[in-house]
Amino acid sequence: MNLAEIKKLIPKCCTVAKIDINKCYKNEKRSLEEFLPSVKSIIVLGHHIRDSREWIWSRMKSERGNCTSIADLHTKDIIKEIKNFIELEGYNSKIIPYPGVSGIRFKKLAMKTRIGEIGDNFLFLHNEWGPWVHLRVLLTDTKINSSQETFIDEVCIHCGKCIKACPVNAIIQNSFNSQRCKERQEQLNVAHSCEICARICPIGETPEKIKLVKVDE
Repeated sequence: MNLAEIKKLIPKCCTVAKIDINKCYKNEKRSLEEFLPSVKSIIVLGHHIRDSREWIWSRMKSERGNCTSIADLHTKDIIKEIKNFIELEGYNSKIIPYPGVSGIRFKKLAMKTRIGEIGDNFLFLHNEWGPWVHLRVLLTDTKINSSQETFIDEVCIHCGKCIKACPVNAIIQNSFNSQRCKERQEQLNVAHSCEICARICPIGETPEKIKLVKVDE
């Protein structure tokens, strides 16, 4: 199967890339094989977040901490479409649950595809969209071929803006305190609402922030 066939299934707001299972380290390969023992290829789907409304997280039953967003639902629908296409071709596939459930780090797999890298803010930075990308991962037991490999230079420019801007000092050079970041979310009482490190990042085009308007009674 060729990656070009899969690219025909996705909208312009998304990108798709692949890596061979043999590009993974032994422990990564072992973890992925727990979901699909016959896995040969890993498909990484990325959706470009262009509107802040896509990134409003609402509390509802979901694999991702019982909250979801428009971007989250969108990528889920597309990865299901890719899965259906692969299975109609006679191959097996498996959608990987989010890292909090699966333990699989999507950002690490996306780095192997060379569409971006993990920046100093510990977010995945797409080589064009910066931090405004939402990822999904699919495994399949067919080898996905691609006639064009993507090679990128370093994406993060190490400007230090995210480190200085973090209100709880969760980001330190070469270190990230996830507990402090989580506590920040809890203080705001809205899932995934602190976007400071993403909005300060100079890579990519930042969506206009949503303005809350008070309506007079």
